[in-house]
Amino acid sequence: MDSILLTKKEFNDITALVYSTSGINLHEGKAELLKSKLAKRMRMTNKSLKDYLSFLYADERELIDFIDTVTTNHSFFFRENKSIEYIIEQFKLNPDKKKEFKIWCAACSTGDEPYSVAIQLEHLGLSFSILATDISHTVLETAARGIYRMDKLQNVPLQLLHRFFQKGSGKFKGQIKVKKEISKHIIFKKFNLISDSVPQILFDAILCRNVMIYFDFQTSEKVIHKLYQALVPKGYFAIGNAESLMNMKHSYTPVKKIPSLYIK
Repeated sequence: MDSILLTKKEFNDITALVYSTSGINLHEGKAELLKSKLAKRMRMTNKSLKDYLSFLYADERELIDFIDTVTTNHSFFFRENKSIEYIIEQFKLNPDKKKEFKIWCAACSTGDEPYSVAIQLEHLGLSFSILATDISHTVLETAARGIYRMDKLQNVPLQLLHRFFQKGSGKFKGQIKVKKEISKHIIFKKFNLISDSVPQILFDAILCRNVMIYFDFQTSEKVIHKLYQALVPKGYFAIGNAESLMNMKHSYTPVKKIPSLYIK
C-alpha cells in the first residue's frame, strides 16, 4: 500500500480539492509527499485507493484530517518565542492595569502555541483571553485535552513547568497536563482561514505562524488582509520565522527588532 499510483487526473483532483478547502498549494513537487500521506490515511481507514478517494471526496472531516496529515510539522512549547516575548513586554507597558488583552492564535494546531502564550501572561499576572483556532477537529481535540509528552516541553522554564503543569502517573506516565488556571483562559474553536469570516471582536495580537508556508502568494495576501481587519489599532501580527510578507501588498509596519513581527 506504500507504493501508490495516481493518475494525473487523480492528482489534480485531490490537489484542487485541498486548495479550494484550505488554500494549501500542493504542486507537482509535492507528489511523493501526497502519495505517502494518502497511504497513511488508507492504512488508518483500511480502504483501497479507489474506496479511500470516494471517502475523501464525500466526508468533510476526513478531508480535513487528510489535510492535517499533509501539513503536520514539529510543534513544541515556547517555539519561536521572541515575538511572543516582545508582544508581552509591550502589554506590560500599558498604563491600564485592568485591561484584558485579547489574543488570537489563528493556526493553533495541537495547542502548544496558545498554552505557551497563556503561561507567560499568567506568570506575569496580566488579564487576558485567548481564541485558539484551527481547521482541524482532530488537532483541536488534542489541544483541548491539554495532555502532552514531556519532550514537547523542553523549552519551558522549570519554574513554569512546576507551576502550570501536572505530571501524569500510571498510563499517563511520561506525559504532562496543563492546569486549569491556564486552560480556563483559552477557547478552542474550528476556523478556516480561507472561507470563514473573522470574529466580530478586535484583538490586541494575532499569531498566524508557520501556516502560510503552505499557501501560495495570492492566498497568503488574502489571509494577511483578512487578519488585519481583526486587529485593534497598533495591534501586533506575528508570523513564523521562515515566513515573510516581502513583496506582498499590506498595511502592516514591521517591528525592527523582530523580523517576524508586525504592527497595525
